[in-house]
Amino acid sequence: MATTLAVAGFGNMGGAIIRGMLAAGRVRPDDVLVFDPDVRCSTEAKRLGLRVANSAAALSDASTLLIAVKPQRYGDLAEQLGTLPRPTLVISVMAGITMHAMTGTLGRHARIARVMPNTPARIGAGMSTVAFGDSCTATDKDEVVAMFETIGLVHRIDESLMDAATAVCGSGPAYIFHLAEHMMRGAREAGFDPSSADLLVRQTILGAAELLRHSSDDPATLRRAVTSPAGTTAAALAVLDAAGTGDAMARAIIAARDRGRELSAGA
Repeated sequence: MATTLAVAGFGNMGGAIIRGMLAAGRVRPDDVLVFDPDVRCSTEAKRLGLRVANSAAALSDASTLLIAVKPQRYGDLAEQLGTLPRPTLVISVMAGITMHAMTGTLGRHARIARVMPNTPARIGAGMSTVAFGDSCTATDKDEVVAMFETIGLVHRIDESLMDAATAVCGSGPAYIFHLAEHMMRGAREAGFDPSSADLLVRQTILGAAELLRHSSDDPATLRRAVTSPAGTTAAALAVLDAAGTGDAMARAIIAARDRGRELSAGA
């Protein structure tokens, strides 16, 4: 049976991408071949009606190969795949592994696209950035964009910005979850029981995100609209400003970008 799409890695991200494609009718279950050494992941793939391979080598004949393994596992995967025997659209969601590095291991038949999605893809609300190699065709580009539009929004960038995109949207959900974690702590310390604190913070963050999405105002304008002079919000923001949280967030993004560059250099 011909394989339209091979998938190396069926964890959170690989699974989210394929579920989105299945739900949108972009691919049929029996056209997908998955390899993941984790029994839980391969069992989930079988539950969805996907075919499961016994080795990564079985993926090398596919017309499209999605690589969704941890960057640390790529070396072993590439060794098992070997040089691809036929022209293949290779879509990588790995941080820190460049197109140049992948071409060196997969060979000249690989037409490579790098994509950085994020975990809200699990509920169809992801933000994916995509960069295409020079050998990608117009059809390749349309295919990749359509694939990732099933799990959220897609924005095209140059590969030189991929580490920055990883820092902003790939790692970005963790920054929001970190904020939520400490808002919940503050709510509990202010007197709310854990259940109430959880509800209030979740809905506040959700509502603020929706307002930001729908409003034409920038974040600073929206912040000022909540902040009355000498009021409660002003008191809270004074504490955050004194702690340097704004500068810390900007530095955090740069640190994440730089770590991505280090991973790229070592690949």
